[in-house]
Amino acid sequence: MSDQDRGDRGRRRPRRRGGGPNTGNRKIDRETYEAEYQSSKPTIILAKPAALDSGGGVLSTSPSSTSSAKPDKPVVMAIRSRDESFTSGSPSVSTGEPTPSQVSSSSHRTPVGLVQTDGSNRLSAPPEMNQGVKIVDESHQWSDAGMEVLLDQTDFFVVGVLGLQGSGKSTILSLLAGNNPSDNIRQYIFPPQSKESKELSEHQTTGINMYVTGERTIFLDTQPIMSPSVLDKIIRQEKKIPPEYSTAENCVEMQSLHQAAFLMSVCHIILVVQDWFTDINLIRFLQTAEMLKPSTPSSSHDSSSGSEETNDYYPRVVFVQNKCTRDHFSRETHKAMLSTFSKMLDTSKLKLKGEVSMARGNLVSGLPKHHQSDVNLYLFPNMENKKDSQDTILTLLPEYRGYPSVTTLVNGLRKQVYSMPKDTLTHTTLSEKNWFHYAARTWEAVKKSQLVAEYNRLLH
Repeated sequence: MSDQDRGDRGRRRPRRRGGGPNTGNRKIDRETYEAEYQSSKPTIILAKPAALDSGGGVLSTSPSSTSSAKPDKPVVMAIRSRDESFTSGSPSVSTGEPTPSQVSSSSHRTPVGLVQTDGSNRLSAPPEMNQGVKIVDESHQWSDAGMEVLLDQTDFFVVGVLGLQGSGKSTILSLLAGNNPSDNIRQYIFPPQSKESKELSEHQTTGINMYVTGERTIFLDTQPIMSPSVLDKIIRQEKKIPPEYSTAENCVEMQSLHQAAFLMSVCHIILVVQDWFTDINLIRFLQTAEMLKPSTPSSSHDSSSGSEETNDYYPRVVFVQNKCTRDHFSRETHKAMLSTFSKMLDTSKLKLKGEVSMARGNLVSGLPKHHQSDVNLYLFPNMENKKDSQDTILTLLPEYRGYPSVTTLVNGLRKQVYSMPKDTLTHTTLSEKNWFHYAARTWEAVKKSQLVAEYNRLLH
């Protein structure tokens, strides 16, 4: 090799502007490589330091917030991704402080999700209701408004009420549902008759209202049965009655029977409230509603065995005597009331006996011991224009009432009603929402029942 060749070989060739022919491809490959490298990077789970494992703490992406975490807060695990799109890389868990590079690279990205381990992410019940919702309107048409407050759980209790106009059924049901006797009547869950309604002799409740407590107890308040105010409203306003009813009187009676037969099919407990002892027409009304009650739907196995009568459902009934005087709480009067109810309802299949009594809990002294053959009877004094006071021994000359305070009687009724057995409404266990659908079908079945239509024809 000559010296000239060596000199030419040792010279540095000038670089071309724009690079060589493969420079552009090399640049594209590098960008592609960086994109693939970034997308293949695994998701990093930021966990709390090992020093806080025993006490718990809240993790964040900044070292300052990590160091100031309090041990009494719930453990939070933040899952972050390096990309907008999630890739299936093997996750890596960091058990110590995050490095500054990790903090700077992930501080501007939104976390994918938060996982709390304190159990607060469980499904919670809807907020408690402030007032009832109408499931049957004034025209006796079913409404689905109550479906929103029900859950898919089977531990619930249904309590309904029947009573004449002005007997205090809405007041008793509101006290049972959670109101106190000292509350203003405007705060009651089911509004009782207002002063204006009493002066005009009008009823307050129309249709059927539903209220659900936080303990999942469903209360059903109904329009007064055989109400003269409802009849007067139909006549005065010249409302068009359905064609299947011949007169307005028949329309009011049949609508009342619809409500009673409906409650006997969908309620665990029915409170029958009356304000004087006793209305023989109310007892006959209950017997008629029991006769017209639709049969309980049975499974195919039960229907094939031919035992439909034994599987028919009947609710538990509690008679609440409202607006009682001092004489009603005496031993002789109380015994006579029990005997009268027992004789008049001797042939009834309703579960009337052995659950609720004034003799339980020593509510009234001097009453005989409660027996399983005694009718469910509970007494309430007249609460109008009277201020309730707690039973106390600190007063020098307490007023002699002859019965416990209203608050004591309300608490006693709550304990006894809530402790009553809960029977199965159908051959299968129902959830709250399933019960609502079952109640809607039962309401339509009662209105379209052939037995009810035949009874209505006999009234003409």
